[in-house]
Amino acid sequence: MKKIYLILTLIFVTGSSAFSQSIDFDNLLEGGIKNGNQLLEGYLSPAFAGMGYAMNAGWYNTAKPHKLLGFDVTVTTNFAMVPSSANYFSFNASAYEDVTLENPLNSDSPLYGTNKLPTAFGPNLDADDIPFLVFNAGTDEEVRITAPTGTGIDEELPFVAVPSGALNIGIGLIKNTELKLRLLPKYSSDDGSFSSFGIGVMHDVKQWIPGIKNLPFDLSGFFGYTTMEAIGVIDEDLGQQAVFNVSGTTLQGVISKKLAILTVYGGLGFTTSKTTFDLEGKYDQVAEEDPISLTSNNGGMKANVGARIKLLILTFHAEYAFQEYNTFTAGVGLSIR
Repeated sequence: MKKIYLILTLIFVTGSSAFSQSIDFDNLLEGGIKNGNQLLEGYLSPAFAGMGYAMNAGWYNTAKPHKLLGFDVTVTTNFAMVPSSANYFSFNASAYEDVTLENPLNSDSPLYGTNKLPTAFGPNLDADDIPFLVFNAGTDEEVRITAPTGTGIDEELPFVAVPSGALNIGIGLIKNTELKLRLLPKYSSDDGSFSSFGIGVMHDVKQWIPGIKNLPFDLSGFFGYTTMEAIGVIDEDLGQQAVFNVSGTTLQGVISKKLAILTVYGGLGFTTSKTTFDLEGKYDQVAEEDPISLTSNNGGMKANVGARIKLLILTFHAEYAFQEYNTFTAGVGLSIR
Protein backbone atom coordinates (compact mmCIF):
# COMPACT_ATOMS: atom_id res chain seq x y z
CA MET A 1 0.00 0.00 0.00
CA LYS A 2 1.38 3.38 -0.91
CA LYS A 3 2.10 6.11 1.63
CA ILE A 4 0.84 9.59 0.92
CA TYR A 5 2.02 12.80 2.44
CA LEU A 6 -0.58 14.73 4.45
CA ILE A 7 0.23 18.34 5.28
CA LEU A 8 -1.07 18.82 8.80
CA THR A 9 -0.20 22.38 9.54
CA LEU A 10 0.55 23.63 6.08
CA ILE A 11 4.17 22.83 5.45
CA PHE A 12 4.30 25.45 2.71
CA VAL A 13 3.50 28.10 5.33
CA THR A 14 5.82 26.99 8.12
CA GLY A 15 8.58 25.51 6.01
CA SER A 16 9.06 22.86 8.71
CA SER A 17 8.79 19.13 8.10
CA ALA A 18 8.10 18.71 11.83
CA PHE A 19 4.50 19.61 11.02
CA SER A 20 3.93 16.89 8.48
CA GLN A 21 3.02 13.25 8.90
CA SER A 22 2.95 10.32 6.52
CA ILE A 23 -0.49 8.72 6.77
CA ASP A 24 -1.57 5.65 4.89
CA PHE A 25 -5.00 6.76 3.68
CA ASP A 26 -5.38 3.48 1.83
CA ASN A 27 -5.22 1.68 5.19
CA LEU A 28 -7.72 4.00 6.85
CA LEU A 29 -10.16 3.59 3.98
CA GLU A 30 -10.05 -0.21 4.26
CA GLY A 31 -12.88 0.05 6.78
CA GLY A 32 -15.08 2.23 4.57
CA ILE A 33 -15.75 5.91 4.19
CA LYS A 34 -17.57 6.45 7.48
CA ASN A 35 -14.82 4.83 9.52
CA GLY A 36 -12.10 6.67 7.64
CA ASN A 37 -13.80 10.01 8.28
CA GLN A 38 -14.30 9.22 11.96
CA LEU A 39 -10.67 8.23 12.51
CA LEU A 40 -9.26 11.25 10.71
CA GLU A 41 -11.60 13.60 12.58
CA GLY A 42 -10.14 12.48 15.90
CA TYR A 43 -6.58 12.36 14.61
CA LEU A 44 -6.59 15.85 13.07
CA SER A 45 -8.84 17.69 15.55
CA PRO A 46 -5.97 19.47 17.39
CA ALA A 47 -4.53 20.68 14.08
CA PHE A 48 -7.94 22.03 13.03
CA ALA A 49 -8.46 23.84 16.33
CA GLY A 50 -4.91 25.17 16.42
CA MET A 51 -5.18 26.58 12.90
CA GLY A 52 -8.27 28.56 13.88
CA TYR A 53 -6.83 29.98 17.09
CA ALA A 54 -3.52 30.90 15.45
CA MET A 55 -5.13 32.50 12.42
CA ASN A 56 -7.37 34.72 14.58
CA ALA A 57 -4.45 36.17 16.56
CA GLY A 58 -2.15 39.14 16.04
CA TRP A 59 -4.56 41.64 14.52
CA TYR A 60 -3.49 44.76 16.50
CA ASN A 61 -0.91 46.16 18.92
CA THR A 62 -2.73 49.23 20.20
CA ALA A 63 -6.31 50.37 20.78
CA LYS A 64 -5.68 53.72 19.10
CA PRO A 65 -6.76 53.76 15.43
CA HIS A 66 -4.62 55.59 12.89
CA LYS A 67 -5.42 59.19 12.04
CA LEU A 68 -6.82 59.80 8.57
CA LEU A 69 -4.47 58.18 6.02
CA GLY A 70 -2.04 57.09 8.71
CA PHE A 71 -0.89 53.53 8.14
CA ASP A 72 1.22 50.64 9.33
CA VAL A 73 2.69 47.52 7.76
CA THR A 74 3.34 44.76 10.27
CA VAL A 75 4.56 41.20 9.99
CA THR A 76 3.27 38.87 12.73
CA THR A 77 3.87 35.28 13.72
CA ASN A 78 1.38 33.43 15.93
CA PHE A 79 1.81 30.17 17.83
CA ALA A 80 -1.31 28.42 19.16
CA MET A 81 -0.07 26.18 21.97
CA VAL A 82 -1.48 22.65 21.76
CA PRO A 83 -2.47 21.43 25.25
CA SER A 84 -1.24 18.03 26.40
CA SER A 85 -4.87 16.88 26.60
CA ALA A 86 -4.89 16.99 22.78
CA ASN A 87 -2.18 14.31 22.48
CA TYR A 88 -4.82 11.56 22.37
CA PHE A 89 -8.43 11.10 21.34
CA SER A 90 -10.96 8.56 22.59
CA PHE A 91 -12.00 5.64 20.42
CA ASN A 92 -15.77 5.28 20.85
CA ALA A 93 -16.81 2.04 19.13
CA SER A 94 -20.43 3.16 18.81
CA ALA A 95 -19.34 5.92 16.42
CA TYR A 96 -17.90 3.38 13.96
CA GLU A 97 -19.26 0.59 11.77
CA ASP A 98 -17.88 -2.88 12.61
CA VAL A 99 -14.61 -1.65 14.09
CA THR A 100 -12.97 -2.95 17.25
CA LEU A 101 -9.82 -1.78 19.02
CA GLU A 102 -7.21 -4.34 20.06
CA ASN A 103 -4.39 -3.82 22.54
CA PRO A 104 -0.88 -3.24 21.18
CA LEU A 105 1.61 -6.10 21.30
CA ASN A 106 3.63 -4.45 24.04
CA SER A 107 1.80 -4.69 27.37
CA ASP A 108 3.94 -1.83 28.69
CA SER A 109 2.59 0.54 26.04
CA PRO A 110 0.93 3.68 27.47
CA LEU A 111 -2.13 2.77 25.37
CA TYR A 112 -2.45 -0.83 26.55
CA GLY A 113 -5.87 -1.42 28.09
CA THR A 114 -7.17 2.04 27.17
CA ASN A 115 -9.52 3.34 24.48
CA LYS A 116 -7.08 6.09 23.50
CA LEU A 117 -5.38 6.69 20.16
CA PRO A 118 -2.70 9.30 19.36
CA THR A 119 -3.65 12.49 17.57
CA ALA A 120 -1.34 14.17 15.09
CA PHE A 121 0.34 15.91 18.04
CA GLY A 122 0.71 12.76 20.11
CA PRO A 123 3.89 10.73 20.63
CA ASN A 124 5.49 8.87 17.76
CA LEU A 125 5.17 5.36 19.21
CA ASP A 126 6.94 2.19 18.13
CA ALA A 127 4.94 -0.34 16.13
CA ASP A 128 4.53 -2.65 19.14
CA ASP A 129 3.10 0.21 21.21
CA ILE A 130 0.29 1.09 18.79
CA PRO A 131 -3.19 -0.50 19.14
CA PHE A 132 -4.76 -2.42 16.27
CA LEU A 133 -7.94 -1.47 14.43
CA VAL A 134 -9.92 -4.49 13.29
CA PHE A 135 -12.58 -3.98 10.60
CA ASN A 136 -15.35 -6.59 10.12
CA ALA A 137 -13.90 -8.85 12.83
CA GLY A 138 -14.70 -12.55 12.49
CA THR A 139 -15.81 -12.37 8.86
CA ASP A 140 -14.17 -13.21 5.55
CA GLU A 141 -13.65 -9.48 5.03
CA GLU A 142 -11.71 -8.93 8.26
CA VAL A 143 -8.94 -6.34 7.96
CA ARG A 144 -6.48 -5.66 10.77
CA ILE A 145 -4.24 -2.57 10.72
CA THR A 146 -2.18 -0.60 13.20
CA ALA A 147 -3.71 2.72 14.18
CA PRO A 148 -1.97 5.94 13.09
CA THR A 149 0.71 7.18 15.45
CA GLY A 150 1.52 10.78 16.36
CA THR A 151 4.21 12.98 14.86
CA GLY A 152 6.20 13.15 18.10
CA ILE A 153 7.01 16.81 17.47
CA ASP A 154 7.19 17.44 21.23
CA GLU A 155 10.54 15.66 21.09
CA GLU A 156 11.83 17.85 18.25
CA LEU A 157 10.61 21.34 19.23
CA PRO A 158 10.83 23.41 22.43
CA PHE A 159 7.04 23.68 22.52
CA VAL A 160 4.13 22.15 20.62
CA ALA A 161 2.17 24.75 18.70
CA VAL A 162 0.34 25.36 15.44
CA PRO A 163 1.95 28.36 13.72
CA SER A 164 0.43 31.03 11.53
CA GLY A 165 1.87 34.17 9.97
CA ALA A 166 0.55 37.21 8.17
CA LEU A 167 1.33 40.59 6.69
CA ASN A 168 -1.01 43.11 8.30
CA ILE A 169 -1.79 46.54 6.84
CA GLY A 170 -3.67 49.24 8.77
CA ILE A 171 -5.08 52.41 7.13
CA GLY A 172 -6.69 55.31 8.98
CA LEU A 173 -10.17 56.41 7.89
CA ILE A 174 -12.59 59.07 9.12
CA LYS A 175 -14.16 59.17 12.62
CA ASN A 176 -11.21 57.43 14.29
CA THR A 177 -11.78 54.27 12.30
CA GLU A 178 -9.07 52.02 10.95
CA LEU A 179 -9.32 49.49 8.16
CA LYS A 180 -7.08 46.46 8.55
CA LEU A 181 -6.06 44.04 5.82
CA ARG A 182 -4.31 40.71 6.32
CA LEU A 183 -2.51 39.33 3.30
CA LEU A 184 -0.49 36.29 2.33
CA PRO A 185 -0.10 36.21 -1.45
CA LYS A 186 -0.89 32.93 -3.18
CA TYR A 187 2.02 30.54 -3.22
CA SER A 188 2.08 27.55 -5.58
CA SER A 189 4.47 24.68 -6.16
CA ASP A 190 4.37 21.11 -7.41
CA ASP A 191 3.35 20.05 -3.88
CA GLY A 192 0.33 22.38 -3.62
CA SER A 193 -0.74 25.96 -3.05
CA PHE A 194 -1.63 28.35 -0.27
CA SER A 195 -3.48 31.68 -0.05
CA SER A 196 -4.97 33.80 2.73
CA PHE A 197 -6.89 37.05 3.08
CA GLY A 198 -8.37 38.92 6.01
CA ILE A 199 -10.19 42.17 6.67
CA GLY A 200 -10.88 43.95 9.93
CA VAL A 201 -12.15 47.23 11.37
CA MET A 202 -11.12 49.03 14.55
CA HIS A 203 -13.22 51.94 15.79
CA ASP A 204 -12.62 54.30 18.71
CA VAL A 205 -15.67 53.89 20.97
CA LYS A 206 -14.36 56.14 23.75
CA GLN A 207 -15.16 59.23 21.68
CA TRP A 208 -18.87 58.46 22.01
CA ILE A 209 -18.87 58.05 25.81
CA PRO A 210 -19.02 61.49 27.48
CA GLY A 211 -17.83 60.35 30.89
CA ILE A 212 -14.56 58.84 29.75
CA LYS A 213 -13.69 60.36 26.37
CA ASN A 214 -11.10 62.70 27.89
CA LEU A 215 -9.39 60.11 30.08
CA PRO A 216 -5.75 59.21 29.20
CA PHE A 217 -6.23 55.82 27.57
CA ASP A 218 -7.59 54.45 24.29
CA LEU A 219 -10.62 52.20 23.97
CA SER A 220 -11.85 50.63 20.73
CA GLY A 221 -13.98 47.87 19.33
CA PHE A 222 -12.49 45.45 16.84
CA PHE A 223 -13.90 42.96 14.35
CA GLY A 224 -11.80 40.83 12.01
CA TYR A 225 -12.43 38.05 9.50
CA THR A 226 -9.80 35.82 7.89
CA THR A 227 -10.02 33.05 5.32
CA MET A 228 -7.36 30.64 4.14
CA GLU A 229 -7.09 27.83 1.59
CA ALA A 230 -4.29 25.28 1.34
CA ILE A 231 -4.05 22.43 -1.14
CA GLY A 232 -1.59 19.55 -0.86
CA VAL A 233 -1.10 17.43 -3.97
CA ILE A 234 -1.01 13.69 -3.28
CA ASP A 235 -1.05 12.17 -6.78
CA GLU A 236 -1.62 14.61 -9.61
CA ASP A 237 -2.23 11.89 -12.20
CA LEU A 238 -5.08 10.42 -10.12
CA GLY A 239 -6.49 13.80 -9.12
CA GLN A 240 -5.71 13.08 -5.47
CA GLN A 241 -5.26 16.09 -3.23
CA ALA A 242 -5.93 17.26 0.31
CA VAL A 243 -7.77 20.57 0.60
CA PHE A 244 -7.86 22.69 3.78
CA ASN A 245 -10.16 25.69 4.15
CA VAL A 246 -10.16 27.76 7.33
CA SER A 247 -12.25 30.82 8.18
CA GLY A 248 -12.12 32.72 11.44
CA THR A 249 -13.70 35.73 13.15
CA THR A 250 -12.58 37.85 16.08
CA LEU A 251 -14.75 40.32 18.02
CA GLN A 252 -13.11 42.18 20.91
CA GLY A 253 -12.99 45.29 22.99
CA VAL A 254 -9.42 46.66 23.10
CA ILE A 255 -7.82 49.04 25.61
CA SER A 256 -4.32 50.53 25.59
CA LYS A 257 -2.15 53.08 27.37
CA LYS A 258 0.90 54.82 25.85
CA LEU A 259 3.87 55.50 28.11
CA ALA A 260 6.61 57.27 26.11
CA ILE A 261 7.89 54.65 23.63
CA LEU A 262 5.95 51.83 25.34
CA THR A 263 2.31 50.95 24.72
CA VAL A 264 0.61 48.31 26.83
CA TYR A 265 -2.67 46.88 25.58
CA GLY A 266 -5.26 44.21 26.22
CA GLY A 267 -8.38 42.79 24.68
CA LEU A 268 -11.46 40.84 25.72
CA GLY A 269 -14.01 39.13 23.51
CA PHE A 270 -14.41 35.91 21.59
CA THR A 271 -13.23 34.11 18.47
CA THR A 272 -14.75 31.47 16.21
CA SER A 273 -13.27 29.34 13.46
CA LYS A 274 -14.42 26.77 10.95
CA THR A 275 -12.02 24.31 9.33
CA THR A 276 -12.88 21.93 6.52
CA PHE A 277 -10.67 19.15 5.18
CA ASP A 278 -11.48 17.26 1.99
CA LEU A 279 -9.59 14.34 0.51
CA GLU A 280 -10.34 14.55 -3.19
CA GLY A 281 -9.82 12.03 -5.96
CA LYS A 282 -10.32 8.31 -6.56
CA TYR A 283 -8.96 5.66 -4.17
CA ASP A 284 -8.88 1.91 -4.73
CA GLN A 285 -10.40 0.97 -1.36
CA VAL A 286 -13.76 2.71 -1.95
CA ALA A 287 -15.99 3.14 -4.96
CA GLU A 288 -16.91 6.76 -4.30
CA GLU A 289 -14.65 9.64 -5.26
CA ASP A 290 -13.67 12.33 -2.74
CA PRO A 291 -14.06 9.95 0.23
CA ILE A 292 -13.06 12.21 3.13
CA SER A 293 -14.93 15.39 4.12
CA LEU A 294 -14.47 16.81 7.63
CA THR A 295 -15.70 19.97 9.33
CA SER A 296 -14.49 21.33 12.66
CA ASN A 297 -15.86 24.34 14.55
CA ASN A 298 -13.88 25.91 17.39
CA GLY A 299 -13.67 29.08 19.42
CA GLY A 300 -14.73 30.73 22.63
CA MET A 301 -13.79 33.53 24.98
CA LYS A 302 -10.44 35.23 24.45
CA ALA A 303 -8.44 37.61 26.65
CA ASN A 304 -5.06 38.90 25.55
CA VAL A 305 -2.37 41.22 26.92
CA GLY A 306 0.59 42.69 25.08
CA ALA A 307 3.18 45.42 24.78
CA ARG A 308 4.60 47.43 21.92
CA ILE A 309 7.78 49.49 21.66
CA LYS A 310 7.92 52.20 19.01
CA LEU A 311 11.24 53.71 17.91
CA LEU A 312 10.46 56.53 15.48
CA ILE A 313 8.40 54.59 12.90
CA LEU A 314 9.70 51.12 13.78
CA THR A 315 7.55 48.95 16.08
CA PHE A 316 8.13 45.72 17.96
CA HIS A 317 5.35 43.97 19.83
CA ALA A 318 4.50 40.75 21.62
CA GLU A 319 1.31 39.46 23.22
CA TYR A 320 -0.18 36.41 24.88
CA ALA A 321 -3.79 35.30 24.46
CA PHE A 322 -5.61 33.21 27.04
CA GLN A 323 -8.06 30.82 25.38
CA GLU A 324 -8.51 27.10 24.81
CA TYR A 325 -5.25 27.02 22.85
CA ASN A 326 -3.24 29.83 24.46
CA THR A 327 -1.51 31.80 21.73
CA PHE A 328 1.77 33.73 21.62
CA THR A 329 2.24 36.48 19.04
CA ALA A 330 5.33 38.48 18.04
CA GLY A 331 5.62 41.09 15.33
CA VAL A 332 7.65 43.89 13.80
CA GLY A 333 6.44 46.71 11.62
CA LEU A 334 6.51 50.29 10.34
CA SER A 335 3.86 52.71 11.63
CA ILE A 336 3.08 56.30 10.62
CA ARG A 337 0.16 57.75 12.55
